[in-house]
Amino acid sequence: MTSFAARLRQKINEHSPLCVGIDPSASLLKSCGLPDTAEGALEFGRRVLAATQYRISILKPQSAFFERFGSAGVRALEELVALARSNDVLVLLDGKRGDIDSTAAAYAESYFGATTSLRVDAVTTSPYLGLRALAPFFEAAHRVKGGVFVVVRSSNPEGRELQSALLPNGASVAAAMAREIAEINRSYGAESPGLIGAVVGATCEDAASIVAAMPNAYILAPGVGAQGATIEDVARRMPEARGRVLPNVSRAILANGAQDEQIATTIRALQEQARKLL
Repeated sequence: MTSFAARLRQKINEHSPLCVGIDPSASLLKSCGLPDTAEGALEFGRRVLAATQYRISILKPQSAFFERFGSAGVRALEELVALARSNDVLVLLDGKRGDIDSTAAAYAESYFGATTSLRVDAVTTSPYLGLRALAPFFEAAHRVKGGVFVVVRSSNPEGRELQSALLPNGASVAAAMAREIAEINRSYGAESPGLIGAVVGATCEDAASIVAAMPNAYILAPGVGAQGATIEDVARRMPEARGRVLPNVSRAILANGAQDEQIATTIRALQEQARKLL
């Protein structure tokens, strides 16, 4: 199997760099005329995949919106992931996991292990127990040619104070983390982008320098749509990430309506915009 980075590069060339988020909150399901149940969440994901005819680069289900239904929600998530991957759609599971030692390894096994029922192509992680503590995720992904995205500079305003805090050497926490990600990617070989990507919010005015410090990483850029950023903002704020930045849209895929054709039209327009600008 080729690496996640190579598979993603091929998908971007085929379809555009747009990342389609699946966030089946109670309000979103209601707006789609679906029940606020595990089956409703699954049906929403199915509708999006069917509307796009599986012609998207990468799907990003938000695990929390499925986990809230307990075991039924996890089964629904497993079914959605399996449906996407069986139709050659890459899956980035958004769970922002992060822990240490054997616990981190157990989390990694749940997404990349040989016997897991929730096998995905990549996951999001939180590094605030230490970036190097995520090594079990990196190693597990490396073994199965998967990917890991690390939250470096998030789109939520609550993250600014911590992520912009200055270290004794004068670098911000986010900038230091970005440089370390670039270093770890190099340690896994010459492939660029490498297996470790970064989450850098499309709403962040300081994104350019952070992204520039990771020339060998894919960038997931949340915040497009409901949080106020546009794909034009991604292009303006991350000029050095062209070809490797993934603008993420979730609630915005319903901007023109919740019917299948309306979803398809919205996603096609966003894909074309992302293709032209990014």
